[in-house]
Amino acid sequence: MMIQTKFKILAALLVLLTAGGLRAEARVSGGEELQDDVSLSSPVQSGSKTTYFDLLRELFPDLQRDSTAHKTIALRSLSEPRKREVIEGDDIKFEFKPYWFNSGGRRLLLLWVSVKAESANEWTPYEGEADVMAVFTMEPRARMLDALEVKTDRFTGFWEDKSVFHLDSRNDAFIVYSTHWNAGESYMNVEMLFVDGGRLKTITSLFLYETQGCGSNYTEKPEFRAVAGSGGKYPNVLVRVKLTKGPDEEGCERRSRSFTRYYQGLYRWNQSKGRYESNSAQLDQFDKFNEKRVSSP
Repeated sequence: MMIQTKFKILAALLVLLTAGGLRAEARVSGGEELQDDVSLSSPVQSGSKTTYFDLLRELFPDLQRDSTAHKTIALRSLSEPRKREVIEGDDIKFEFKPYWFNSGGRRLLLLWVSVKAESANEWTPYEGEADVMAVFTMEPRARMLDALEVKTDRFTGFWEDKSVFHLDSRNDAFIVYSTHWNAGESYMNVEMLFVDGGRLKTITSLFLYETQGCGSNYTEKPEFRAVAGSGGKYPNVLVRVKLTKGPDEEGCERRSRSFTRYYQGLYRWNQSKGRYESNSAQLDQFDKFNEKRVSSP
């Protein structure tokens, strides 16, 4: 699916935008609040002696009680999955949000950690910022299973503000987006992630490119649906993208026709390779359609 190409396209076209604020707030799917206020000293669970400080010290080894830290552990990232890099800074600032979810029938905890540090995502327009997804288990003891840096563009968060996507009764996934927009153009990368064997893995990745203007009023709307498979470890995932070419404004010199197209692909779990795979010619066509539009003058 040419994932690396998508990231190169995004990196080449990014622009500096004003940073948005982030409030430390705990929610689960559907907006149910876990805690009104979450701090480093808050217990992770009612009656537990484990605090968020204890968990986050696995991500920030030198974390102090006054919230100061100077580096993270070496992290994988979506943009450079084969490399591990430490985020460092004289005064790292971070905020976090906790989310409970299921993986293989186990109840795990995800901490979404937004980081501001000197060395975060260097040489990009979003330099100085990073978003980390850190996964923890509470049993038999509290410990971190995996952590992944997921920021690939200026603004990053959960797709449609839904923190958890339910695959089945035993497993959940997360749909994460990164985006920026400029002069009637919107660039977005969408990743569907889940935890397999304690490790964050990608189910699918989509690059979306929406534009405005004469002859180019395009919108792209993805849909994700878990469907019954053939008795495998995980359900199949159907990905469907609705591409809409809207009508031109009256002031356009040449009026182009409107149309709607659909592209879809089914992702199946490959047990021998330990990953989701798809051979969707339609989604490949969708990728090529967007890449051609992005590269056009």
